[in-house]
Amino acid sequence: MLRNYFLVAYRTLLRYKGYTLLNVLGLTLGIACSILIFQVIKFQTSFDRYHANADRIVQVTTENKDENGVSHSSGVPAPVAKALRNDFAFLERVSVLMAVGNRLITIPDSKGTVQKKFKEEKTIGFVEPDYFHILDYQWLAGSPKELTAPNTVVLTRKMAEKYFGTEQAVGKIIRLENTMDLKVTGIVADIPENTDRRLEVFISWASMPKQWDGIEVDNWGWTNSSTNCLILFKKEADIERLNKLMPAFRQKYLGEDAKEGSYPLVPLKRLHFDSNYGGAKDTMFYVLAAIGLFLLLTACINFVNLATAQALKRSKEVGVRKVIGGTKAQLFGQFLTETGLITFIAIVVAVGLSEVLIPLANAAIKNQTSINFTGTFSFFQEPLLWAFLLGLLLVVTLLAGFYPGMILSGFQPVAALKGKINTQQVGGLSVRRSLVIVQFIITQVLIISTIVITQQMGFYRNQDIGYDPSAIIVIPNPTPEQTNLQTFRHRLGQVPGVEAVSFFAAPPTSTTNFSTNHRFGSHTEVEPWSLVIKPADYTYANTFGLKLLAGRNIIESDTAREYLVNEAYVKKLGLKIQDVLGQNLDVWGVSAPIVGVIKDFNNLSLREEISPIAIFSARDFQKFGAVRVSTRDLPGTLAGVESVWNDTYPNHLYEQSFMDERIAKMYKSESLMLQTIRIFSFIAIFIGCLGLYGLVSFLAAQKTKEIGVRKVLGASLIQILGLFGREFARLILVAFAIAAPLGWWLMSQWLKEYTYRISIGWETFALAILLTTAIAALTVGWQSFRAALANPAKSLKSE
Repeated sequence: MLRNYFLVAYRTLLRYKGYTLLNVLGLTLGIACSILIFQVIKFQTSFDRYHANADRIVQVTTENKDENGVSHSSGVPAPVAKALRNDFAFLERVSVLMAVGNRLITIPDSKGTVQKKFKEEKTIGFVEPDYFHILDYQWLAGSPKELTAPNTVVLTRKMAEKYFGTEQAVGKIIRLENTMDLKVTGIVADIPENTDRRLEVFISWASMPKQWDGIEVDNWGWTNSSTNCLILFKKEADIERLNKLMPAFRQKYLGEDAKEGSYPLVPLKRLHFDSNYGGAKDTMFYVLAAIGLFLLLTACINFVNLATAQALKRSKEVGVRKVIGGTKAQLFGQFLTETGLITFIAIVVAVGLSEVLIPLANAAIKNQTSINFTGTFSFFQEPLLWAFLLGLLLVVTLLAGFYPGMILSGFQPVAALKGKINTQQVGGLSVRRSLVIVQFIITQVLIISTIVITQQMGFYRNQDIGYDPSAIIVIPNPTPEQTNLQTFRHRLGQVPGVEAVSFFAAPPTSTTNFSTNHRFGSHTEVEPWSLVIKPADYTYANTFGLKLLAGRNIIESDTAREYLVNEAYVKKLGLKIQDVLGQNLDVWGVSAPIVGVIKDFNNLSLREEISPIAIFSARDFQKFGAVRVSTRDLPGTLAGVESVWNDTYPNHLYEQSFMDERIAKMYKSESLMLQTIRIFSFIAIFIGCLGLYGLVSFLAAQKTKEIGVRKVLGASLIQILGLFGREFARLILVAFAIAAPLGWWLMSQWLKEYTYRISIGWETFALAILLTTAIAALTVGWQSFRAALANPAKSLKSE
């Protein structure tokens, strides 16, 4: 019997090729998207869970509280690790690490001459040996004890091959920032993609200098997000026990400063989805899962519409089967088998499509995020995916095949053989209308989301951030304390096309912002809110085009002698601009007058409010340079800047970036979300169009005789087309009445994450319904036109 089911199903699908193709196409797209989304969610939820002791590992983080609210950092002061080891015996392992980004690695020969240069953005870090006892690494050469000595380094296999090719790396020397020679003492296997720990060059903590970037490393008052502390608890230890002891721990080492915050313990497994500490927002993956379900639902709705539209053609087949003894259950099984066969074909095609699309998606996303988003994909190496696809086969078969199977198997044999089956007996219009309305709701919500995200991204591009970032290039300034900056500035200024030059610690808008305590005027206590500081030279404001509202610019100096503050600082004090000019500001123990107030500029992305900011001179922190250039001969100007830089820093590696491109990268998550929503919206629209085709085919069959009568009585082509137009207009309006408030609510919740945002206006919804109407009109137009042009004699001759 089962063999007969499949044989008949196979022959039926071959007979109705168009019907089969439409169903396979719709289901393939829905299932391929589901596979992609499943792979994304599976990969993202696996981050750092492969470590054997992942359940017992936590990261110590920092939470600070002031009048601005609560701020979070994934980092802690470096001495925290040593203090935890000394104070709490129930901790099995504790390790501190400091990731150091954007550093130069050079490979010297036996004479010390530099042979190769590499700029490493995120792969270098200082670590303690216990780091490798807490997290799992496969050692290919050496062991963690090799990192106890100063000036030693361990590399991943990939980095060893990058630096030394096929040569044996152990025993070789690499040089950090042209100042520190490090001996390679070990090699570990390459790190997997599903980890947030991206270090691949592990320098021994014993190599760490007492000062790094001008800051005392053992300073309890210095918290850097790149300085992390990991704890491995003993099996019997209670994490909550340490949580309760942390306030007293802070009080012991920080004194009065302890009350301003805490050291929360965040489980390693939770970090990837904790946006407070740089993790991904899990809401994005809930959205993806919902989209995957919606697309599958849309594909199943499609199937139902097409199957029931096809039912009238198969009524006599049902009649014959029942006359020769076929039962309703057998016929239901037959039609369910056909659905299962179509679903199986769609899954096979979808898997093949996914094998092609997932690597392409990874490549596209990696250009923006530097890591894969979905992980590697190979169907034959994914047992969990097999189970997922088996579940899909069963669910989609039942979801898409149950209703058509019940309708088709329920035909009365006499009526079926006489051709007396009408449209009401194949489910009527009410069910199909409801299904198409659901498709329209899903489509319109996705369209509204796409429009709103596009508008918000356009708002970002057009928003005045307080200065003009165009035509400004940012270059590294590796050793400002050893460079005659005035000579360097003068040489850059002689390059044709260079209009202004500045040196600083961070650009006006940056992901790197230094916050500190401060004291204003005659106040005896520090202010109860933090101040963002931007060490820079006297040309900083002019080079970036920051607008001076009152007072004057700071004078040329190597150290802090004067301060510039922004409007937000003045407002935070509750004063007027003129009231702060001439008043002293104390930062890092240096008290100097405020000589100018500049117009607010966005120091972070438009998600966050503008911070109170102070700008002052501090030569040792001027690690970057900005060059404002003319666009008349941009290639020649850039080549001239590079030439001067190479002459100044011959042992370093030149790189440049345009300021507007750096700002654009701050919105990569929004760009990625927009691209994702656009792609899935297009797919949902395409699948929905197939469903509309099914409904219009059904309507054409239902209204055949009605159209014939109307044409005989003199109805025009436009009037006939109006029959179909009114039907779909009602469906679109009903769907819009549900989709508009739903889309508004969803997008309003999303926009709440941004301090600076658009308002959702009526034009968004007008555009959404216009697009939906246009898509529907294009989809149903041809089939409606064919029905309207049909010869009335043919449709009426059976009467």
